[in-house]
Amino acid sequence: MFKHALTSGFVPLLALTLGCVADPDATLERDGIDDDDALDEPEAEPTPPSGPDTLASDDEPFDVVTFCDPALMPPVPVNFASEMLITDLLVVEDPCRTTLTPAGACAPGTVGVWTFAELMNRMSGTVPTPLFVAEWLDTFETNQVVNGVPMPARPATRARIIDPWMVASGCAAGDPLLGAGACTLDMTQAPFRLLAMVNRVDMHDASTSEPGEFRFIFGAVDKNVATEPPLEATFIFEYKLPSALPITAWTNRLHDLRLWPRGSGPYRNHLQRITDDITMPGAEPGNPNGGSSIGQVRTNDVDLDFGSPIWKLREYTLQDVGRGPNAFALDPHTTHLTPIDALNTSVPLDGYLSAQEPAILNLSHSLPTTFLGGEVSAPMLWNETGAVGILPETRHLFGFATCSGCHTDETNTNFTHVKVRPAGVASTLSPFLGVSPLPAFPGSGNPAVIQNVPDPDSSTGLMFQYNEPWRRICEVRRILAGGTVPYTRPNGAH
Repeated sequence: MFKHALTSGFVPLLALTLGCVADPDATLERDGIDDDDALDEPEAEPTPPSGPDTLASDDEPFDVVTFCDPALMPPVPVNFASEMLITDLLVVEDPCRTTLTPAGACAPGTVGVWTFAELMNRMSGTVPTPLFVAEWLDTFETNQVVNGVPMPARPATRARIIDPWMVASGCAAGDPLLGAGACTLDMTQAPFRLLAMVNRVDMHDASTSEPGEFRFIFGAVDKNVATEPPLEATFIFEYKLPSALPITAWTNRLHDLRLWPRGSGPYRNHLQRITDDITMPGAEPGNPNGGSSIGQVRTNDVDLDFGSPIWKLREYTLQDVGRGPNAFALDPHTTHLTPIDALNTSVPLDGYLSAQEPAILNLSHSLPTTFLGGEVSAPMLWNETGAVGILPETRHLFGFATCSGCHTDETNTNFTHVKVRPAGVASTLSPFLGVSPLPAFPGSGNPAVIQNVPDPDSSTGLMFQYNEPWRRICEVRRILAGGTVPYTRPNGAH
Protein backbone atom coordinates (compact mmCIF):
# COMPACT_ATOMS: atom_id res chain seq x y z
CA MET A 1 0.00 0.00 0.00
CA PHE A 2 1.09 3.55 -0.57
CA LYS A 3 0.37 6.61 1.50
CA HIS A 4 -0.59 10.14 0.51
CA ALA A 5 1.81 12.86 1.44
CA LEU A 6 -1.10 15.31 1.22
CA THR A 7 -4.60 14.04 1.91
CA SER A 8 -6.41 17.23 0.95
CA GLY A 9 -4.35 18.39 -1.99
CA PHE A 10 -1.98 17.15 -4.62
CA VAL A 11 1.57 15.94 -4.44
CA PRO A 12 3.68 17.31 -7.32
CA LEU A 13 5.09 14.85 -9.81
CA LEU A 14 7.60 15.73 -12.47
CA ALA A 15 5.91 16.38 -15.79
CA LEU A 16 7.85 13.93 -17.90
CA THR A 17 7.68 13.51 -21.67
CA LEU A 18 8.81 10.23 -22.97
CA GLY A 19 11.58 7.77 -22.77
CA CYS A 20 12.33 4.10 -21.46
CA VAL A 21 11.95 0.31 -20.79
CA ALA A 22 13.09 -1.76 -17.81
CA ASP A 23 14.10 -4.82 -19.84
CA PRO A 24 15.24 -4.00 -23.36
CA ASP A 25 14.24 -7.46 -24.59
CA ALA A 26 10.88 -7.61 -22.84
CA THR A 27 7.55 -7.08 -24.56
CA LEU A 28 5.59 -4.69 -22.35
CA GLU A 29 1.85 -4.96 -21.88
CA ARG A 30 -0.17 -1.77 -21.79
CA ASP A 31 -2.10 -2.77 -18.63
CA GLY A 32 -5.46 -1.84 -20.07
CA ILE A 33 -4.44 1.55 -21.45
CA ASP A 34 -5.66 0.54 -24.92
CA ASP A 35 -9.16 -0.27 -23.62
CA ASP A 36 -11.79 2.28 -24.57
CA ASP A 37 -13.05 2.18 -20.97
CA ALA A 38 -9.74 3.33 -19.52
CA LEU A 39 -11.22 6.37 -17.82
CA ASP A 40 -9.96 8.54 -15.05
CA GLU A 41 -11.64 9.59 -11.84
CA PRO A 42 -12.81 12.93 -10.41
CA GLU A 43 -10.32 15.30 -8.93
CA ALA A 44 -10.16 18.30 -6.63
CA GLU A 45 -9.67 22.00 -7.15
CA PRO A 46 -5.90 22.37 -7.14
CA THR A 47 -3.63 23.61 -4.44
CA PRO A 48 -0.56 25.52 -5.63
CA PRO A 49 2.35 23.34 -6.76
CA SER A 50 4.91 22.70 -4.06
CA GLY A 51 7.32 20.08 -2.83
CA PRO A 52 6.29 16.85 -1.12
CA ASP A 53 5.41 17.04 2.58
CA THR A 54 6.59 13.52 3.33
CA LEU A 55 10.01 12.21 2.37
CA ALA A 56 11.05 8.63 1.84
CA SER A 57 13.77 9.16 4.41
CA ASP A 58 10.95 9.59 6.98
CA ASP A 59 10.50 5.78 6.80
CA GLU A 60 7.65 6.06 4.29
CA PRO A 61 7.62 5.52 0.52
CA PHE A 62 8.25 8.71 -1.44
CA ASP A 63 4.72 9.06 -2.82
CA VAL A 64 4.23 11.32 -5.82
CA VAL A 65 0.99 9.73 -7.00
CA THR A 66 -1.53 12.49 -7.66
CA PHE A 67 -4.71 12.30 -5.56
CA CYS A 68 -7.82 13.44 -7.47
CA ASP A 69 -10.46 14.23 -4.86
CA PRO A 70 -13.78 13.05 -6.33
CA ALA A 71 -15.81 15.14 -3.87
CA LEU A 72 -14.86 18.47 -5.41
CA MET A 73 -15.48 17.87 -9.09
CA PRO A 74 -17.80 15.76 -11.29
CA PRO A 75 -16.15 12.95 -13.23
CA VAL A 76 -14.93 13.70 -16.74
CA PRO A 77 -14.04 10.60 -18.78
CA VAL A 78 -10.53 10.83 -20.26
CA ASN A 79 -9.23 8.03 -22.43
CA PHE A 80 -5.43 7.95 -22.18
CA ALA A 81 -4.83 5.88 -25.33
CA SER A 82 -7.26 7.88 -27.48
CA GLU A 83 -6.57 11.40 -26.26
CA MET A 84 -3.13 11.55 -24.68
CA LEU A 85 -0.64 8.97 -25.97
CA ILE A 86 -1.67 7.59 -29.35
CA THR A 87 0.17 4.53 -30.65
CA ASP A 88 -2.69 2.78 -32.45
CA LEU A 89 -1.56 1.38 -35.82
CA LEU A 90 -4.70 2.74 -37.50
CA VAL A 91 -3.26 6.18 -36.72
CA VAL A 92 0.53 5.82 -36.88
CA GLU A 93 0.26 3.74 -40.08
CA ASP A 94 -2.57 5.72 -41.67
CA PRO A 95 -2.26 4.78 -45.38
CA CYS A 96 -2.43 8.40 -46.49
CA ARG A 97 -1.19 10.60 -43.68
CA THR A 98 1.97 8.66 -42.76
CA THR A 99 3.41 8.34 -46.26
CA LEU A 100 4.20 10.65 -49.17
CA THR A 101 3.70 7.80 -51.65
CA PRO A 102 0.30 6.27 -50.87
CA ALA A 103 -0.73 3.06 -52.61
CA GLY A 104 -4.36 4.13 -53.04
CA ALA A 105 -6.58 7.17 -53.37
CA CYS A 106 -6.48 9.72 -50.57
CA ALA A 107 -8.69 12.64 -49.62
CA PRO A 108 -7.28 16.03 -50.60
CA GLY A 109 -4.92 17.49 -48.03
CA THR A 110 -4.19 14.22 -46.23
CA VAL A 111 -1.11 12.84 -47.99
CA GLY A 112 1.96 12.78 -45.77
CA VAL A 113 0.72 15.26 -43.16
CA TRP A 114 2.04 13.12 -40.28
CA THR A 115 5.42 12.27 -41.86
CA PHE A 116 8.85 13.37 -40.72
CA ALA A 117 9.35 14.95 -44.14
CA GLU A 118 6.20 17.07 -44.11
CA LEU A 119 6.76 18.29 -40.56
CA MET A 120 10.29 19.31 -41.52
CA ASN A 121 8.83 21.04 -44.59
CA ARG A 122 6.41 23.04 -42.44
CA MET A 123 9.23 23.96 -40.06
CA SER A 124 11.85 24.99 -42.64
CA GLY A 125 10.53 28.43 -43.60
CA THR A 126 12.07 29.65 -46.85
CA VAL A 127 14.93 27.13 -46.71
CA PRO A 128 14.40 24.22 -49.15
CA THR A 129 13.42 21.24 -47.03
CA PRO A 130 16.21 18.91 -48.26
CA LEU A 131 18.80 21.58 -47.40
CA PHE A 132 17.19 22.28 -44.01
CA VAL A 133 17.35 18.57 -43.15
CA ALA A 134 20.87 18.15 -44.54
CA GLU A 135 22.14 21.01 -42.37
CA TRP A 136 20.56 19.35 -39.33
CA LEU A 137 22.04 15.93 -40.16
CA ASP A 138 25.45 17.53 -40.62
CA THR A 139 25.47 18.38 -36.90
CA PHE A 140 25.44 14.62 -36.19
CA GLU A 141 28.20 13.87 -38.69
CA THR A 142 30.58 16.65 -37.71
CA ASN A 143 31.96 17.87 -34.38
CA GLN A 144 30.05 20.78 -32.86
CA VAL A 145 30.54 23.23 -29.99
CA VAL A 146 27.53 24.23 -27.88
CA ASN A 147 27.84 26.87 -25.16
CA GLY A 148 31.60 26.48 -25.37
CA VAL A 149 31.41 22.72 -24.75
CA PRO A 150 32.58 20.29 -27.48
CA MET A 151 29.90 17.96 -28.84
CA PRO A 152 31.54 15.08 -30.77
CA ALA A 153 30.02 13.67 -33.93
CA ARG A 154 27.88 10.54 -33.77
CA PRO A 155 30.18 8.27 -35.81
CA ALA A 156 27.59 5.84 -37.23
CA THR A 157 25.23 8.52 -38.57
CA ARG A 158 26.74 8.36 -42.06
CA ALA A 159 26.59 4.57 -42.37
CA ARG A 160 23.17 4.06 -40.77
CA ILE A 161 21.14 7.09 -41.82
CA ILE A 162 22.83 9.39 -44.33
CA ASP A 163 24.33 6.97 -46.89
CA PRO A 164 21.28 4.69 -47.15
CA TRP A 165 19.09 7.76 -47.62
CA MET A 166 21.45 9.09 -50.28
CA VAL A 167 21.38 5.80 -52.17
CA ALA A 168 17.57 5.75 -52.00
CA SER A 169 17.69 9.33 -53.35
CA GLY A 170 19.66 8.25 -56.42
CA CYS A 171 23.01 9.50 -55.14
CA ALA A 172 26.13 7.59 -54.18
CA ALA A 173 27.11 6.60 -50.67
CA GLY A 174 29.73 9.02 -49.46
CA ASP A 175 28.42 12.00 -51.41
CA PRO A 176 28.58 15.26 -49.45
CA LEU A 177 25.55 16.50 -47.56
CA LEU A 178 26.40 20.14 -48.12
CA GLY A 179 28.40 22.25 -50.54
CA ALA A 180 29.69 21.38 -53.99
CA GLY A 181 28.37 18.07 -55.30
CA ALA A 182 25.93 17.68 -52.41
CA CYS A 183 23.19 15.10 -52.76
CA THR A 184 19.65 16.45 -52.71
CA LEU A 185 17.85 14.15 -50.30
CA ASP A 186 14.59 12.67 -51.59
CA MET A 187 12.17 13.47 -48.78
CA THR A 188 9.85 10.64 -49.80
CA GLN A 189 12.66 8.28 -48.75
CA ALA A 190 13.20 9.78 -45.28
CA PRO A 191 14.21 6.90 -42.94
CA PHE A 192 11.87 7.73 -40.07
CA ARG A 193 8.76 5.87 -38.89
CA LEU A 194 5.99 7.47 -36.82
CA LEU A 195 5.76 5.85 -33.38
CA ALA A 196 3.28 7.98 -31.47
CA MET A 197 1.53 11.30 -31.01
CA VAL A 198 1.45 12.76 -27.51
CA ASN A 199 -0.89 15.32 -26.00
CA ARG A 200 0.95 17.27 -23.28
CA VAL A 201 -1.65 19.85 -22.27
CA ASP A 202 -0.76 18.73 -18.74
CA MET A 203 2.43 20.80 -19.03
CA HIS A 204 0.47 24.05 -19.27
CA ASP A 205 1.24 26.47 -16.43
CA ALA A 206 0.28 30.10 -16.83
CA SER A 207 2.47 31.12 -13.90
CA THR A 208 5.57 30.09 -15.84
CA SER A 209 4.25 30.95 -19.33
CA GLU A 210 4.39 27.27 -20.31
CA PRO A 211 1.70 26.82 -22.98
CA GLY A 212 1.57 23.02 -23.07
CA GLU A 213 2.74 20.90 -25.97
CA PHE A 214 1.82 18.39 -28.66
CA ARG A 215 4.46 15.92 -29.84
CA PHE A 216 5.26 13.57 -32.69
CA ILE A 217 7.70 10.74 -31.94
CA PHE A 218 9.62 9.14 -34.81
CA GLY A 219 12.01 6.23 -34.84
CA ALA A 220 14.84 5.90 -37.35
CA VAL A 221 14.83 2.84 -39.62
CA ASP A 222 17.65 0.95 -41.34
CA LYS A 223 17.24 1.44 -45.09
CA ASN A 224 20.18 -0.88 -45.67
CA VAL A 225 17.68 -3.72 -45.12
CA ALA A 226 14.60 -4.23 -47.29
CA THR A 227 12.23 -4.58 -44.32
CA GLU A 228 13.59 -1.36 -42.78
CA PRO A 229 14.00 -2.65 -39.22
CA PRO A 230 14.10 -0.05 -36.46
CA LEU A 231 17.24 1.59 -35.19
CA GLU A 232 17.54 2.49 -31.52
CA ALA A 233 17.18 6.19 -32.24
CA THR A 234 14.15 8.39 -31.63
CA PHE A 235 13.39 11.93 -32.75
CA ILE A 236 10.71 13.90 -30.90
CA PHE A 237 9.12 16.98 -32.47
CA GLU A 238 7.80 19.04 -29.53
CA TYR A 239 5.39 21.79 -30.56
CA LYS A 240 4.18 24.54 -28.26
CA LEU A 241 0.40 24.81 -28.33
CA PRO A 242 -0.29 27.99 -30.33
CA SER A 243 -1.56 31.01 -28.44
CA ALA A 244 -4.46 31.51 -30.88
CA LEU A 245 -6.54 29.28 -28.59
CA PRO A 246 -6.64 29.12 -24.79
CA ILE A 247 -5.57 25.90 -23.09
CA THR A 248 -9.20 25.00 -22.37
CA ALA A 249 -9.96 25.03 -26.10
CA TRP A 250 -6.97 22.86 -27.00
CA THR A 251 -7.84 20.45 -24.21
CA ASN A 252 -11.47 20.21 -25.25
CA ARG A 253 -10.55 19.64 -28.90
CA LEU A 254 -8.23 16.80 -27.95
CA HIS A 255 -10.75 15.46 -25.44
CA ASP A 256 -13.30 15.23 -28.28
CA LEU A 257 -11.24 12.38 -29.77
CA ARG A 258 -13.05 10.12 -27.30
CA LEU A 259 -16.26 10.60 -29.30
CA TRP A 260 -15.17 8.21 -32.06
CA PRO A 261 -13.64 4.73 -32.09
CA ARG A 262 -9.87 5.13 -31.92
CA GLY A 263 -8.37 5.08 -35.42
CA SER A 264 -11.69 5.42 -37.23
CA GLY A 265 -12.06 7.78 -40.18
CA PRO A 266 -13.81 10.53 -38.19
CA TYR A 267 -11.26 10.16 -35.39
CA ARG A 268 -8.32 10.63 -37.79
CA ASN A 269 -10.03 13.53 -39.56
CA HIS A 270 -10.54 15.33 -36.26
CA LEU A 271 -6.97 14.59 -35.15
CA GLN A 272 -5.58 16.00 -38.40
CA ARG A 273 -7.55 19.22 -37.99
CA ILE A 274 -5.89 19.64 -34.61
CA THR A 275 -2.37 18.73 -35.78
CA ASP A 276 -2.62 20.99 -38.83
CA ASP A 277 -3.54 23.92 -36.59
CA ILE A 278 -0.44 23.19 -34.48
CA THR A 279 2.15 22.41 -37.17
CA MET A 280 1.28 24.54 -40.19
CA PRO A 281 3.34 27.67 -40.95
CA GLY A 282 1.75 30.68 -39.30
CA ALA A 283 0.53 28.68 -36.29
CA GLU A 284 2.38 31.13 -34.02
CA PRO A 285 2.72 34.49 -35.83
CA GLY A 286 5.98 36.24 -35.06
CA ASN A 287 7.94 33.03 -34.56
CA PRO A 288 10.82 32.19 -36.91
CA ASN A 289 10.37 30.37 -40.21
CA GLY A 290 6.97 31.76 -41.03
CA GLY A 291 5.50 31.38 -37.57
CA SER A 292 6.44 27.80 -36.71
CA SER A 293 5.21 26.61 -33.32
CA ILE A 294 8.04 24.09 -32.90
CA GLY A 295 9.55 24.40 -29.46
CA GLN A 296 12.38 21.90 -29.77
CA VAL A 297 13.38 18.64 -31.42
CA ARG A 298 14.93 16.11 -29.05
CA THR A 299 16.97 13.13 -30.15
CA ASN A 300 17.86 9.98 -28.22
CA ASP A 301 20.10 7.33 -29.71
CA VAL A 302 22.53 4.53 -29.08
CA ASP A 303 22.74 3.20 -32.66
CA LEU A 304 24.41 6.28 -34.14
CA ASP A 305 27.64 5.03 -32.61
CA PHE A 306 29.38 1.75 -33.39
CA GLY A 307 29.06 -0.75 -30.54
CA SER A 308 28.83 1.75 -27.68
CA PRO A 309 26.26 1.00 -24.92
CA ILE A 310 26.01 4.70 -24.06
CA TRP A 311 22.92 6.57 -25.18
CA LYS A 312 23.25 10.21 -26.22
CA LEU A 313 20.56 12.84 -25.83
CA ARG A 314 20.46 16.11 -27.75
CA GLU A 315 18.14 19.08 -28.15
CA TYR A 316 17.64 21.24 -31.25
CA THR A 317 15.88 24.59 -31.74
CA LEU A 318 15.37 27.02 -34.61
CA GLN A 319 18.32 29.42 -34.52
CA ASP A 320 19.33 32.53 -36.44
CA VAL A 321 22.19 31.78 -38.83
CA GLY A 322 22.17 35.13 -40.62
CA ARG A 323 19.70 34.29 -43.40
CA GLY A 324 16.76 36.29 -42.08
CA PRO A 325 13.82 35.58 -39.76
CA ASN A 326 12.22 32.97 -42.01
CA ALA A 327 15.37 30.97 -42.72
CA PHE A 328 16.52 29.83 -39.30
CA ALA A 329 18.38 26.53 -39.03
CA LEU A 330 17.60 23.59 -36.73
CA ASP A 331 20.78 23.73 -34.66
CA PRO A 332 21.98 22.19 -31.37
CA HIS A 333 20.81 23.84 -28.17
CA THR A 334 21.82 23.27 -24.56
CA THR A 335 20.02 20.35 -22.92
CA HIS A 336 17.41 21.62 -20.49
CA LEU A 337 18.02 21.02 -16.77
CA THR A 338 20.73 18.47 -17.56
CA PRO A 339 24.39 19.28 -16.80
CA ILE A 340 27.27 18.08 -18.90
CA ASP A 341 28.51 14.62 -17.95
CA ALA A 342 31.74 15.89 -16.39
CA LEU A 343 29.87 17.66 -13.58
CA ASN A 344 28.50 14.46 -12.04
CA THR A 345 29.93 13.86 -8.53
CA SER A 346 31.94 17.06 -8.72
CA VAL A 347 32.67 19.90 -6.32
CA PRO A 348 30.71 22.44 -8.43
CA LEU A 349 27.67 20.14 -8.44
CA ASP A 350 28.05 19.65 -4.67
CA GLY A 351 27.85 23.39 -4.17
CA TYR A 352 24.81 23.70 -6.38
CA LEU A 353 22.90 20.80 -4.77
CA SER A 354 23.58 22.13 -1.31
CA ALA A 355 22.59 25.72 -2.09
CA GLN A 356 19.56 24.81 -4.19
CA GLU A 357 18.20 21.93 -2.11
CA PRO A 358 14.98 23.75 -1.12
CA ALA A 359 14.27 24.65 -4.76
CA ILE A 360 14.98 21.10 -5.92
CA LEU A 361 12.61 19.66 -3.32
CA ASN A 362 10.03 22.25 -4.43
CA LEU A 363 10.52 21.25 -8.08
CA SER A 364 11.42 24.82 -9.01
CA HIS A 365 15.17 24.74 -9.59
CA SER A 366 17.05 25.91 -12.67
CA LEU A 367 20.67 25.37 -13.69
CA PRO A 368 23.48 27.85 -14.25
CA THR A 369 24.19 28.21 -17.97
CA THR A 370 27.80 27.27 -17.25
CA PHE A 371 26.59 23.75 -16.39
CA LEU A 372 25.06 23.16 -19.82
CA GLY A 373 26.24 21.69 -23.11
CA GLY A 374 24.65 20.27 -26.24
CA GLU A 375 24.72 16.56 -25.44
CA VAL A 376 24.42 14.31 -22.38
CA SER A 377 24.94 10.60 -21.82
CA ALA A 378 22.82 7.86 -20.27
CA PRO A 379 22.75 5.93 -18.08
CA MET A 380 23.87 8.54 -15.58
CA LEU A 381 23.26 8.31 -11.83
CA TRP A 382 23.48 11.92 -10.74
CA ASN A 383 24.92 12.35 -7.27
CA GLU A 384 27.09 14.45 -4.98
CA THR A 385 30.62 13.49 -3.96
CA GLY A 386 29.42 12.66 -0.44
CA ALA A 387 30.87 15.80 1.06
CA VAL A 388 27.69 17.86 1.50
CA GLY A 389 25.09 15.36 2.76
CA ILE A 390 21.98 16.29 0.77
CA LEU A 391 18.75 14.38 1.33
CA PRO A 392 18.28 11.31 -0.88
CA GLU A 393 15.07 12.86 -2.20
CA THR A 394 17.08 15.87 -3.36
CA ARG A 395 19.40 13.62 -5.32
CA HIS A 396 16.43 11.75 -6.82
CA LEU A 397 14.45 14.83 -7.82
CA PHE A 398 17.51 16.47 -9.31
CA GLY A 399 18.28 13.35 -11.35
CA PHE A 400 14.63 12.89 -12.28
CA ALA A 401 14.54 16.37 -13.84
CA THR A 402 17.46 15.54 -16.14
CA CYS A 403 17.13 13.93 -19.56
CA SER A 404 19.54 11.17 -18.61
CA GLY A 405 17.93 10.39 -15.24
CA CYS A 406 14.38 10.38 -16.57
CA HIS A 407 15.31 7.98 -19.34
CA THR A 408 17.15 5.51 -17.12
CA ASP A 409 17.91 5.23 -13.41
CA GLU A 410 15.30 7.47 -11.81
CA THR A 411 12.34 5.73 -13.49
CA ASN A 412 13.86 2.23 -13.62
CA THR A 413 13.81 2.23 -17.41
CA ASN A 414 16.05 1.27 -20.28
CA PHE A 415 15.96 4.55 -22.05
CA THR A 416 12.93 5.02 -24.31
CA HIS A 417 9.46 5.53 -22.90
CA VAL A 418 7.99 4.84 -26.36
CA LYS A 419 9.79 1.95 -28.00
CA VAL A 420 10.95 1.89 -31.62
CA ARG A 421 9.02 -0.62 -33.71
CA PRO A 422 9.03 -2.59 -36.95
CA ALA A 423 6.32 -1.93 -39.53
CA GLY A 424 2.99 -3.41 -38.56
CA VAL A 425 3.70 -3.55 -34.82
CA ALA A 426 2.58 -0.89 -32.36
CA SER A 427 5.12 0.68 -30.03
CA THR A 428 5.19 -0.55 -26.47
CA LEU A 429 5.60 1.75 -23.49
CA SER A 430 7.97 1.88 -20.57
CA PRO A 431 6.77 0.86 -17.12
CA PHE A 432 6.64 4.56 -16.29
CA LEU A 433 4.09 5.28 -19.04
CA GLY A 434 2.61 1.78 -19.33
CA VAL A 435 1.02 1.58 -15.88
CA SER A 436 -2.78 1.51 -15.90
CA PRO A 437 -4.58 4.83 -15.36
CA LEU A 438 -7.72 3.15 -14.00
CA PRO A 439 -9.03 4.20 -10.55
CA ALA A 440 -8.68 1.98 -7.50
CA PHE A 441 -12.48 1.61 -7.51
CA PRO A 442 -15.38 3.60 -8.97
CA GLY A 443 -15.37 7.05 -7.41
CA SER A 444 -11.86 6.71 -6.02
CA GLY A 445 -9.39 9.58 -6.15
CA ASN A 446 -6.48 7.12 -6.31
CA PRO A 447 -5.20 4.93 -9.14
CA ALA A 448 -5.55 1.16 -8.97
CA VAL A 449 -1.88 0.56 -9.72
CA ILE A 450 1.36 2.28 -8.77
CA GLN A 451 4.87 1.91 -10.10
CA ASN A 452 7.41 1.25 -7.36
CA VAL A 453 10.89 2.47 -8.29
CA PRO A 454 13.78 1.52 -5.99
CA ASP A 455 16.21 4.35 -5.39
CA PRO A 456 19.04 3.74 -7.87
CA ASP A 457 21.38 4.81 -5.09
CA SER A 458 21.07 1.42 -3.43
CA SER A 459 22.70 2.66 -0.23
CA THR A 460 19.45 4.36 0.81
CA GLY A 461 17.06 1.40 0.44
CA LEU A 462 14.31 3.88 -0.46
CA MET A 463 11.30 3.38 -2.72
CA PHE A 464 9.65 5.97 -4.97
CA GLN A 465 6.05 5.61 -6.16
CA TYR A 466 4.50 6.89 -9.39
CA ASN A 467 1.56 6.63 -11.76
CA GLU A 468 2.36 9.03 -14.60
CA PRO A 469 -0.68 8.32 -16.84
CA TRP A 470 -2.96 8.96 -13.87
CA ARG A 471 -1.11 12.20 -13.11
CA ARG A 472 -1.59 13.46 -16.65
CA ILE A 473 -5.28 12.52 -16.67
CA CYS A 474 -5.80 14.46 -13.44
CA GLU A 475 -4.31 17.55 -15.06
CA VAL A 476 -6.51 17.17 -18.14
CA ARG A 477 -9.61 16.91 -16.00
CA ARG A 478 -8.55 19.94 -14.00
CA ILE A 479 -8.30 21.97 -17.22
CA LEU A 480 -11.64 20.66 -18.49
CA ALA A 481 -13.26 21.72 -15.21
CA GLY A 482 -11.78 25.21 -15.41
CA GLY A 483 -9.02 24.82 -12.82
CA THR A 484 -6.12 27.16 -13.55
CA VAL A 485 -3.47 26.07 -11.05
CA PRO A 486 -1.67 22.81 -11.94
CA TYR A 487 -1.84 20.02 -9.41
CA THR A 488 1.72 19.15 -10.34
CA ARG A 489 4.50 21.47 -11.41
CA PRO A 490 5.61 20.96 -15.02
CA ASN A 491 9.29 20.39 -14.39
CA GLY A 492 12.50 19.31 -15.97
CA ALA A 493 13.52 18.44 -19.47
CA HIS A 494 10.44 16.40 -20.12
